[in-house]
Amino acid sequence: MATKILLPIDHTDENSWKKALPVALEQAKFYGAELEVVSVIPEIIRLPNLPANYGAGAKDHVEGVVRQILDQAGAKQVSAHIEQGSVYREILKLAHQGGFDMIVMASAEGDFPNFEIGPNLARVVRNAHCTVMVIRG
Repeated sequence: MATKILLPIDHTDENSWKKALPVALEQAKFYGAELEVVSVIPEIIRLPNLPANYGAGAKDHVEGVVRQILDQAGAKQVSAHIEQGSVYREILKLAHQGGFDMIVMASAEGDFPNFEIGPNLARVVRNAHCTVMVIRG
C-alpha cells in the first residue's frame, strides 16, 4: 500500500508525463495516497567564461512549465518540487528524505521487445528504497 507517491517528470519531454501522470493520479486515488511531482534541472557546469549567475531563473521557468502540465491534467492539488543536480540522485534523495513509498516513472519510447530504459530510470530502479512502477513509453 502506498501513502506517498513521487512522479519524476522532465518538463522538456512529454513522454515523461503523458502516460505516467494519469497512472500516478489513478494510483494516488486508489490508495488514498499523496502524489507529488519532481522535475530536476541537470547540473550546469561552471565554466570560466560564464557569469556567476548563469542559469538564474531556470528554476522559476521549470516550475511554471510543470504547474502548467499539472493544471492541464486536472492535478492542481499536486505539489511540485524543482531540484537542481544529478537527475537520478535528486530523485532518490527526495524519495528517501520525503518518505515516499512508491515512485512512478516513465520509460523512453520504444517498441517490443526493445523498450528503452535510460540511465536515470535504470539507476532509480536499481537504487530506490521503495517500489518503482515503470510506465512503458
